Amino acid sequence: MQKSEFISKIKALAKQVYANKIDPSEVAPSKFPMIDKFPPLKDVMDDLFDFQYEPFVKGVEWVAPRPTTFRIKLVNGADFYLMYEGKDDDKALFVAQVAGKKYFLQSLPEEQQASEAIARLLRYKFADTGKEEEVDTEIDAEIDGEIDASSDEPEVEPAVPQSVEDL
Repeated sequence: MQKSEFISKIKALAKQVYANKIDPSEVAPSKFPMIDKFPPLKDVMDDLFDFQYEPFVKGVEWVAPRPTTFRIKLVNGADFYLMYEGKDDDKALFVAQVAGKKYFLQSLPEEQQASEAIARLLRYKFADTGKEEEVDTEIDAEIDGEIDASSDEPEVEPAVPQSVEDL
């Protein structure tokens, strides 16, 4: 192979690589950047939520470096934790802590139990609506009026004896 042939093949390969390159502006920003930074977490989330976690998850936070712990915030205000325990046979090992109970996700029955516990969190932990209770101002005014009216009465001294002889 001559030098000129070698250079032309390299140029052709370089053009091919750059032609297949995706423009960063075309890629949609991810809703959960932490999952993009830690790919094994995406696999676990897909398993726990049956590939439908985006509508139910509000955010993912990295909360501890060792063991690597993630807080998964659900849309209704509840949360649970996923702890990364290392790798075993090229598979990431995670432990889910849902409502205080730990589930070892390398076991299929415990993974299913963790999914059911997450479903219970989503079912029973309702989100705060953000509405404040309406306070009846008439009742507040009556209470304030009663307090003001009672201030005209003389103060009553407590019935504490001054000395032992007063007993």
